[in-house]
Amino acid sequence: MIRVEDSNNEAYHINPEQVVYVKERVMSTGKQFKILLSTGEVVMTQNERGARMIIKCMLVRCQIDELDMLTG
Repeated sequence: MIRVEDSNNEAYHINPEQVVYVKERVMSTGKQFKILLSTGEVVMTQNERGARMIIKCMLVRCQIDELDMLTG
């Protein structure tokens, strides 16, 4: 579980396996990340560290899935 805060300072504990995608936006106030969950819920956050951790978890999961497909 990875904790990120939204623009209302509400904390979300996100399971990276439930994330569809993470979109990064560069804004005048800094970077903002849009996290789409499999439930359709969207979390907007400026927590770059949390967003990057989610992306890394997604990449690792993707690599494991590819390895499983190759090894049968």
